[in-house]
Amino acid sequence: MKNIKKVYEEVLKVLSKHKDVICFSYNELETKAKNHLFGVELVEEYGLKIDPKEVTMPQNDCHRFSNERFIGRYGEKYRRTVSWSDDDKQPEDEILFNLSFSTGAYIFADDYPQELFQKFFQELKSFKPDYSDSHNHCLYWKLENAKEIFNEYPNILKKHHEINKIDSKKRKIDKLQKELESLQK
Repeated sequence: MKNIKKVYEEVLKVLSKHKDVICFSYNELETKAKNHLFGVELVEEYGLKIDPKEVTMPQNDCHRFSNERFIGRYGEKYRRTVSWSDDDKQPEDEILFNLSFSTGAYIFADDYPQELFQKFFQELKSFKPDYSDSHNHCLYWKLENAKEIFNEYPNILKKHHEINKIDSKKRKIDKLQKELESLQK
């Protein structure tokens, strides 16, 4: 990271002297450099498996990796807190990895497989989040504690989608059998 940081410092130093003659936004380039450096930090210091060139956090205090997975700055000064904290703890000026499932069990299917979702959510909780909001299905880890869950999450999600493929057939059979029974009465 030191080499990359040094390169950006040198380039930005030269460009800052010539802002008035360059044909692109110096501020945009500076922001992209900060984003990339933060991405490199996430890889090198925290062990997250990501492409550091795709990180866009410094400009908006949040980077979304998918609908349910993001890293953001939390605390009152960012107006980003744990909505309904399980233990009333709140982050204060921290960068956290967040898993958030606003639609709950709909992540797996339209018939809202609640039992499957609860097993999935409990498995995620077994990675010991630093903050949690079980009511809203949100879990938060400090970056120094996020490596294992961040890198393992895609596999956990895939495993539960596979379970749902089997379970959804069973749920559909059960539903159709109940409909048939009600029609036969």
